[in-house]
Amino acid sequence: MSGIPLDQIQPRDLKNHLACDNSQRESNWRVKMDKQVQSVRKGRLVQLACLLLMLFVALQAVPRAPAQPSAGSHNTLGTGLQFASVPSDVTNATRASPAASCQGALYDQYNNPATEPPVAIGSQKFEPAMAAFDSQAADDFVLTSGFGAIYITGVRVMGEYSAGGGPASSFNVYFYQNGAGNLPGFLMHAFMNLPYTGTPPDFVICLPIFGIAPGIYWISVQANQDFDPSGQWFWHNRTIQTSAGAAWQNPGGGYGTGCVAWNRKSACMADQVWPDQVFQIFGFREGPTPSPVPRATPRPRPTPAPRPSP
Repeated sequence: MSGIPLDQIQPRDLKNHLACDNSQRESNWRVKMDKQVQSVRKGRLVQLACLLLMLFVALQAVPRAPAQPSAGSHNTLGTGLQFASVPSDVTNATRASPAASCQGALYDQYNNPATEPPVAIGSQKFEPAMAAFDSQAADDFVLTSGFGAIYITGVRVMGEYSAGGGPASSFNVYFYQNGAGNLPGFLMHAFMNLPYTGTPPDFVICLPIFGIAPGIYWISVQANQDFDPSGQWFWHNRTIQTSAGAAWQNPGGGYGTGCVAWNRKSACMADQVWPDQVFQIFGFREGPTPSPVPRATPRPRPTPAPRPSP
């Protein structure tokens, strides 16, 4: 209607012009609203994508928390973390491999390995994000009195990795005095991050040589191994018991067993029916050369008198 005087427009034409003008305004308003709606939709899509990305990153950063254990043969926890493991080849797990050069056996419990579940128990130090699941298994041994001073030089253990797991980066070996309740007591030695030789099921860890008196002691062997990506390491169970039964602890409480301090492993996990662990301690006895035992001087025999002929 621009430029046309209103008094020159017929009523019908005026009505038509007004209708066209309103239609144009409505069309312009709709176009403007469509653009605003599209802009809002795009903004919301971008926000949703950012939220999803942040959630994904957060989930990747959170460690996979295991669930409570079940009393099954594998005792599987949550996303693969386990108390015990059944090796893929039980025949290999029972094979005794030659030991490395840590000298002779001072104490030998490398026999009677379990072949029925649960064949092993976890004893491992994880990465910091999984520290709540750090655990230790331990077993006792007896050093009898006898000739010479006693020296320990190494330890040999039977163990396995979880499926697709390994290798351990190193091992920690702890020695304890026998404590109350025939459980590990005072910590005597802690040898950390030690190299090792061997592969499953046979691991040998040589130690700095140290002397020890006759008595009852406990040894704990713990693998240093990140759960991501190396899985778990397990110490093989032994079907017969010598002295006290094996012990276990999970100081961080991640497994929810209540065994944040040393306790009998069967008290921590009801399905741990095999009482001991398979291991061997290397060492030697050394002392002064024994003095020769003096022998009695032989006495001269008297010459017999001649007999008369018959």
